[in-house]
Amino acid sequence: MKILRYITFGLVILNIPSTALSAYGPTIGGLLSYITIGLLALYYFLEKKTIPNWWLIIISILFFMIGALQYKGPTMLFIMEIIKYFIYLISAYELAKHINTSEYSFFLLIGSSTIILEALLFTSKFGRYSGFYMAPNEAGFICIVGYATTYGLKNKKAKLLGQFIFTLAGLLTFSRTFIVIWLLINVISLKISFKNIRIFGLGFLIISSLFFIDSVVGLNNPRFEQMKSIISNDGSVSSEELNEDSRADTWAIFYDQILDSPLIGNGYGTFSGKGGYIGVHNTYLAVLGEAGILPFILFVLYMGYLISMSIIYFNKKPNLIMQMIGLSLFLMANHNFFTFYYVSFAAIWIQYQLYKLRNNDNDNAIDVLKNTLS
Repeated sequence: MKILRYITFGLVILNIPSTALSAYGPTIGGLLSYITIGLLALYYFLEKKTIPNWWLIIISILFFMIGALQYKGPTMLFIMEIIKYFIYLISAYELAKHINTSEYSFFLLIGSSTIILEALLFTSKFGRYSGFYMAPNEAGFICIVGYATTYGLKNKKAKLLGQFIFTLAGLLTFSRTFIVIWLLINVISLKISFKNIRIFGLGFLIISSLFFIDSVVGLNNPRFEQMKSIISNDGSVSSEELNEDSRADTWAIFYDQILDSPLIGNGYGTFSGKGGYIGVHNTYLAVLGEAGILPFILFVLYMGYLISMSIIYFNKKPNLIMQMIGLSLFLMANHNFFTFYYVSFAAIWIQYQLYKLRNNDNDNAIDVLKNTLS
């Protein structure tokens, strides 16, 4: 079961089917996608089953059912997407129950390392790197979630190595979202221990590594050039350049469509870049715009629940609120929660970790009560 668990988990977290699709075409990519779903289903049937993830099951049923009312794409494709998603959703929750923090961090580390390898071996004219994750912002998400998991590791050497690799890989994506979340997580880490301020020193070492990589292979990235200008303080970078391609401008394009159909949305795929539509780059707006107000409210409540519970258990598991900050802010710049399995898995894994912590507290309270009454 352990081998099956690691193979299945690796296929999901390392984004292997999409990587194969990009590298070898739809035949291999599609085959690996179905193999991944098949292995998830096999793992589910072989593993001992417990309480399902009702939160996301209910949200997803409403999202797909209401989104189907105005769906204009191929029917069979839509049905297959739904079937694959629910097999994944039900099976992944059982998988998450058997993946500990070290294992999760290790697989994220492998995924992040592919970004560094791409920058060193396959320098692109675009100048932003994503490894197995096809797009730099998605790769930045993997790096920031991995970085947050390091605060749950007990081995100090593994923690420091992970922080270095996750940060370097994240900077190579040149994702502004990654940089903002990275800074926020490190400020929060000071509450754990003021000694964590040393990570900012590590940041300077990592930036130096970027300059070294640039001198060897040439990163060829406008944002890196902006970074060098800021560091050298030559005044050549304006605020307009730094704010170029703002997500807020993209969101504004969709506001009228949301107001036109706030109750049932505009149909599945209309806000998430399917069927020739441009994407809204915001999961919250995508849920609201595609399926209306009810799934949106439930999704926001779900995310709010995970954030509030993570805050409650900060002293026991500080990595959970850090991971939630990374996830919740990333979803403001990405619309693929329901289609990129490694994104929704992040929420599923955090949810189960919180479930375990709450159950342990309940068990301890019962033991105390029994001891008091005996």
